[in-house]
Amino acid sequence: MIFGKLILHPTRLQTSNDHYQLHGIRVVSVRRPFLSAGLLVGALLTGFALSFWDLLYDGERISLCIFIALAVLGGWCIGQLRLVSRELVNSPLGEAVYGTYRHLRRESTRIALAADAARSSSGTTQEDVR
Repeated sequence: MIFGKLILHPTRLQTSNDHYQLHGIRVVSVRRPFLSAGLLVGALLTGFALSFWDLLYDGERISLCIFIALAVLGGWCIGQLRLVSRELVNSPLGEAVYGTYRHLRRESTRIALAADAARSSSGTTQEDVR
């Protein structure tokens, strides 16, 4: 699942807001940007739950367990597709799409293969760029 739009054309990548030329993309990366925040919130809520477990009602205990699971699972599952090229250095445009980490990993492989094909069809090689 992708939050937004990601359409791969032969020479470009179309997202919800932007179009990227594939021949200029050098690195396609997928990260988990909310993992540390999810783990931190989960750890803090776990500490709170363990400290006050004997004072909490059953509904509050269940709610805390659900919030802990959602925080950790959300941080683990949400991913961000990043595109790296010379044109996108220090640009927020390189942070293309958010979605589930698993799905973005599959799409990143397709995008990297399409970028290689676009570079080879345009005649640009790694040595030409340097």
